[in-house]
Amino acid sequence: MAMRECMARSPRQLNNAFEADAELLDLGTAGLLAVTVDTLNDGAELATATTPYAKGWLTTTVSVSDLAAVAADPLAVLVSCSLRRDGWTLEDAREFGRGASEAAERYGCHIVGGDTNWANEESFTSCALGTVPRESVLSRIGARPGDALYVTGPIGAGNAVGFRALALGGTGAGQPWLPEARVAASEPLRRYARACIDTSDGLLSAAVSLAELNGLGAEVVLRDEVYAPIVSAVADSSGLPRWCSAAAEWGEFELLYAIDPADAEPCSRALSQRGLVALHVGHLVPGPELLLIDESGKRQEMRNLLMRMRALDPAGSLLADLRALLAGGS
Repeated sequence: MAMRECMARSPRQLNNAFEADAELLDLGTAGLLAVTVDTLNDGAELATATTPYAKGWLTTTVSVSDLAAVAADPLAVLVSCSLRRDGWTLEDAREFGRGASEAAERYGCHIVGGDTNWANEESFTSCALGTVPRESVLSRIGARPGDALYVTGPIGAGNAVGFRALALGGTGAGQPWLPEARVAASEPLRRYARACIDTSDGLLSAAVSLAELNGLGAEVVLRDEVYAPIVSAVADSSGLPRWCSAAAEWGEFELLYAIDPADAEPCSRALSQRGLVALHVGHLVPGPELLLIDESGKRQEMRNLLMRMRALDPAGSLLADLRALLAGGS
């Protein structure tokens, strides 16, 4: 926020700070442009990407997911890489490029350029551009009391994968995790949703942001069926409740949207026709209350819960710290 105070605002910009996952610019007769940028740093932020291919895929996906959250049609992606000389081979670079490009192709666009540098710490940045129909602007603003909260697919996979890598000492068998930006949801969400945000920082964080930006409260209800299959496996092996996979911030790339309950079923049908499964995860309420009702029926205040989760060091004794938090420790 301090940086923004010293920046001149573009007269073309439609959204205010934090009101949309991507910045929305009015280009006049050319329509609306959605622009976003994301950086992934070495360490916890890349814990879910176990191979150069997966790092390339994730680099493209993080920014395209922001386009999906404003129901933009992806146009192009630029990628900037900071690499360690002692950590990358030519084959690694080829695999990264292949992963980034194949993700872009999956979303109907291309990598059109970027930048590469040597650095002491690895990081990857992507900038994604997309177009939005002028009559179909979707942002984080517009939700109303009583709106239902839905996600475009099962939650918790990113947190489960990251936790497995950092706290359980392994990446698991089989192929690396390749999350998918939900660009297929754009047309149904333009038609039905009132507000939308992606879940890249975790479902609970997304729900709190969506509620607070609209001056509302939220009641998030997480039943067993809303979780991705990997969540149960990791939760059972670690002895932790499933809701932890909704509260940490590796997240996944589903879209959390607020919708008039009367429109929920036709929207779900339209998403199903595009291969997506809409899952009901709660509703918005008047007033400031932000509650999580987990799979056991326990009610928890989400602001406090998220503050305690964010205080944990992903590179530290994560499993022990989580158990202490759940037991009422600091």
